[in-house]
Amino acid sequence: MRTSTLVPVVAGLVAVAAIAIAAGPTYSALTAGADLIVSAGDSTAAGSSGPIDLVTIDGHEVATRTNDSAAFVPLAADDRYAPGHTFHLEVGVADNDPDVAAAITVAVVGMDSAGTGVVGTSPNLTPLLRVTVVDTTTGHVLVGHSATDASRGAPVADASATIAHVTQRDADPLNDGDRWTDGAAGSRHELEIMVYCPDSPAALGLTGGRSDLALMLYGIGQP
Repeated sequence: MRTSTLVPVVAGLVAVAAIAIAAGPTYSALTAGADLIVSAGDSTAAGSSGPIDLVTIDGHEVATRTNDSAAFVPLAADDRYAPGHTFHLEVGVADNDPDVAAAITVAVVGMDSAGTGVVGTSPNLTPLLRVTVVDTTTGHVLVGHSATDASRGAPVADASATIAHVTQRDADPLNDGDRWTDGAAGSRHELEIMVYCPDSPAALGLTGGRSDLALMLYGIGQP
């Protein structure tokens, strides 16, 4: 996985989750700005108990475990987004800890070292793309301004938010490749991700434009 170069991005978004814990069980769209950067080891802020194991669940109900690290789910595997079209992805995310609830940071990030989404020498579409993330379990729009109009999504630079409380699993943890089995109510949330490329002169002018993006999910425990 291409995660080693993204430590600064993950560190900044860890702080987003910590802030959400302090804010209580609400859903807050927060940007991982420079003032939020913390060291990867500083996860005691706002009463958090440090990184927590999550699982992502694909369309076949197969679980992938994070093992207390960030999960990166690729978007548009060929790195291409067509002007006037919307890329869709649905994925589940669940607290995999039997005993500890979680705050989960959700973000769409560029997979290059600078987080710009650039792909080699190809023109970079990333600044033009608009991102929407909907928690379909609750109906909350986590990123963007509409659950149905992808053109009203947020820029990639602002595409981060926190689900501030996800219930502990209250069952044996799952391992990589396991079929999903239910835990406690509220321990799993379904996410819909939309990435819209505008049918604009700027986008149409970037012949061969590409953008290497992934959905990032990171959990911090709530003691």
